[in-house]
Amino acid sequence: MPIRKILVPMSGQYDPADPESLEKPALETAFNLGRRFNAHVEVFCMEAQPSEARGHLAPWMPRLAVEDLLNMIEKESDKRRERARELFEAVAGRFSAPRISQPDPEAGFSVCFLEQVGEIGGSLSIRGRLADLIVTACFPLDEYASVPPMLEVALRETGRPLLISRSTVSKNFGQKIAIAWNGSAEAARAVDLALEFLTGADEVVVITVNENGSFEPSGDSLAEYLQWHGVRCRTVAVDGSAASAGLILQEQVYKAGADMLVMGAYTRDRVRRVIFGGVTGEVLARMTVPVLMVD
Repeated sequence: MPIRKILVPMSGQYDPADPESLEKPALETAFNLGRRFNAHVEVFCMEAQPSEARGHLAPWMPRLAVEDLLNMIEKESDKRRERARELFEAVAGRFSAPRISQPDPEAGFSVCFLEQVGEIGGSLSIRGRLADLIVTACFPLDEYASVPPMLEVALRETGRPLLISRSTVSKNFGQKIAIAWNGSAEAARAVDLALEFLTGADEVVVITVNENGSFEPSGDSLAEYLQWHGVRCRTVAVDGSAASAGLILQEQVYKAGADMLVMGAYTRDRVRRVIFGGVTGEVLARMTVPVLMVD
């Protein structure tokens, strides 16, 4: 699938110890990809609506306390929006990125910055469904009791490929790509939506972790399919268990010298379509290369 529109959701919520550690790498990654694919990069800042918080406050709270709290929320939202715009302007300036707000198929690489008031679930899921690729920051999952809403919504509610950027990413990443393959529909969809990257790679390595014997379609079958697209491909198969699959995958990505990973987000428990544990959780928390993931 050709990549013509890239979406970068931003919150302006940075790590206090390092204000640019979370969203700056995602923005730079998206701009580099915009240049590579002659694509439009839409930077989307979601602004909370303070009035919506009123319904979640305890009814016994004094009116003055409620108003003070809502004012504080509004001020913090303004600060986040300002931080997001300042970061966008700084990075866009370094890239000398043309500003375009209306579709122009002949424009090549271009960028725009949008703001929208609303809750993250509705805003990001709707806008994300009309992007060819979503790029997000690599949130420190170990510090969260649950996965940040931005990451979960982008992966679960848009149906689009999500590229999770790391804190330090080469602008030329994707020269050697690893595919985590288990024969599932999610993995097949990830391969399909990553073809723009795969066809431009110097080499692709299909990695399979055989938990309970072989599965179909096999890694060799995937490699044969990719050859029809002109992709240079080889396969690596390793025996393992469900408990060790995540660690084995990371080891094989490192051994292959891959600078990007493509995988489906999947779990045996389909009650929650994505549970950020097991292989998916291991990859999100510890993988050191950018990950393109599809639910």
